[in-house]
Parts: sequence; structure tokens; C-alpha cells
Amino acid sequence: MNLKALRDELPSPEHLLVVAGKAVAVIVAAWLVYLVLRRAIRAAAGAADARVREESQRQRVRTLLLLLNSVVKYALVFVAGIWVLRLLALDPTPILAGAGIAGLAVGFGAQNLVRDVVSGFFIIMEGQYAVGDLVEINGVFGQVEEVGLRITRLRDPSGEIRYFPNGSISTANNYVERCIPYVVSVPFAEEVPADPAALVGGVLEDFEREFQAFARPPVLGPVERLPTYAAVLRAEVRAIPGRQSLIEQKLPGRLAAALERAGHPLPAGTDIGLALRPPKP
Repeated sequence: MNLKALRDELPSPEHLLVVAGKAVAVIVAAWLVYLVLRRAIRAAAGAADARVREESQRQRVRTLLLLLNSVVKYALVFVAGIWVLRLLALDPTPILAGAGIAGLAVGFGAQNLVRDVVSGFFIIMEGQYAVGDLVEINGVFGQVEEVGLRITRLRDPSGEIRYFPNGSISTANNYVERCIPYVVSVPFAEEVPADPAALVGGVLEDFEREFQAFARPPVLGPVERLPTYAAVLRAEVRAIPGRQSLIEQKLPGRLAAALERAGHPLPAGTDIGLALRPPKP
């Protein structure tokens, strides 16, 4: 092939300028569209913050809008890139095939990160828990300090900070009432103490001083007469999440021993009752 034939096959400078101008116009148009859409998304985020009062709902809206912003940005980059390649008379098919293979390799290497982000997205969108909630995550109790797309940060009752990758969270219990309610039933025989509420209340006060297990002061009910045995006194106690095992394991024995010392042992065949109270609707 001689030099003249090669020169004839090369595009003219005028043609190159036209193609370059079109490519620049496509890139600028894509950038302007992105700026307009980003401003619209930010305006929607501001309107959501003004209208939504609950922080958990705000967080869901923000997460959705951030994801929408990312999707719009990458979609515009993809479309503009394909358009520019076609203007340059380049076939984008081999590039897309190579990008697909590279994407698979990166995906396999970062699958844990992808799993964490996807799990975090659904945690926020479904409102499973929010900042400030008392929760039990993978058997660890504490207060939620941060809910992100990748991790959840928790402060346990001892003050330690725990970090949980969202993809590793297998169980999450949210204590909506910020405590675990129990009903304690104390049975009495024929000879009921002169002031059973004072006797039971004193045991509960001593128990709280020793273990600091109650989220709120116990509430004692009236003495109820029963046909099976003389009477029963019920008390509502609310445990701090993470300390309910102390109440379950130690409180019934403390009450039974106190009644024994006071000369009012439990009726034959009975025991201190301890049951979870269903949360209020």
C-alpha cells in the first residue's frame, strides 16, 4: 500500500474535528443531565427531611435517594461512553465483554462487601432497627449507635463498642419498649403477711441495688385471693436488655428465701412465677 492510498484512508482533519465536537457534546450533555437529576434528588431529600418526623424513616429515604443518585450517575456514564465509542467508529462489544469478565472477578473477590451492602440496604429499608434502639444482634445486647450500608455499630451494657458487618447478622431482636417486661407472681399460704407489698418490694429494692437489672422501678399489684391457695401478689418488672438472665436465674430464689426468713414459706407445691409479659400494642 503506497503512501497516497494510506492518506486517503485516514479521516480528514475536518472529520476528526466534527467527531471530537460530537463526543464532547455528548459528554457535556450527560454531565448537565446528571447535574439536573442530582439537584432534583437533593431537593427530594430536603423535602423528605422536612416532612418525615421519624429518624428511621428519614434514614430509609436518604438511603434510597443515595442509591438512586448512584444508579443515575453510572447509567449516564455507561450510555455516554457507548455513544462516544460509536462516534469514534469503535465496536464496544469486545470492551463490554472484557468489562463483564473483570466485573465477575471483582465480584468474586468482593462478595463479602457486596453481601454487607445489600444486607445493610434491606435493614434500613425494612426498618428492622434504627439508631437509639435497644437490640440483640447475634446474641449481643446493646444500643444501636450507627446503621450504615456496610456495618452496624452497637454499644453493649458494659460500654464496649461492637461492630457487626451487616452480611454476618443472622439474628436481630429489637426491644421496642427499650426493656423486657416480666410479671412476677408471689403465692402466699393461709397466713398472709400484714404488708405483703412491703415484704416483696423490699426484696426487689435489694435486688436492684445489687444487680442494677431493672429499667424502671417495679410496680406492685394488689393481693388477689385465689381458690387454689390463699393469695397471690403480682409485680411487674422491666429488665434492661442483657440483664434479664439475672432476673430469671436469681430473683425467684431471692423472693422464696425472703419469704422463708419472714416466716411465710411458699405454699406446698407452688413456686415463684416468672413470665414474660406481652408488649402493649
